[in-house]
Amino acid sequence: MLIKLFFSFVAGCAIAILYNIEKDYTLLCGLSGMFTWFIYYICTKLSFSEAMSSLIALLALIFLSHLLSKWKNVSSLVFNMPGIMPIVPGGLLFKTFNNLTEKHYEVALHYGFQACLVGGAIAIGFIINEAVSKILLAAKIKIEEEPFINKKNKSS
Repeated sequence: MLIKLFFSFVAGCAIAILYNIEKDYTLLCGLSGMFTWFIYYICTKLSFSEAMSSLIALLALIFLSHLLSKWKNVSSLVFNMPGIMPIVPGGLLFKTFNNLTEKHYEVALHYGFQACLVGGAIAIGFIINEAVSKILLAAKIKIEEEPFINKKNKSS
């Protein structure tokens, strides 16, 4: 497991370098990749499906990237993109096409379906993130406006 954690850290750092993310954030990008893979690994060991494990890991990544983005004052995408790479279903897609070329269509269909479920779970995670962000932003705006309204009504 430590070797897998190390390589997920290396993958996060490599993606940060590939996407030309500032060098100051490379180690944090590696940590986000390692964190995401660790959450995914724990969820799969708790007998969650691959899609559900990916969704939970992505939601944890989104929370971590929001914290890191507030701390470093950069966009959360800086940490989202390298962090998501360890859970992208590349291995499932490889197995799908490998079985297609070997004419094992039922096995290829199984792996292809799993890859679509994991990809869909990742997309749903980003949709949930966007919805929650909009709700929290609207609540923050409402809280900030309320004292102004009370002051205005008191002075009338």
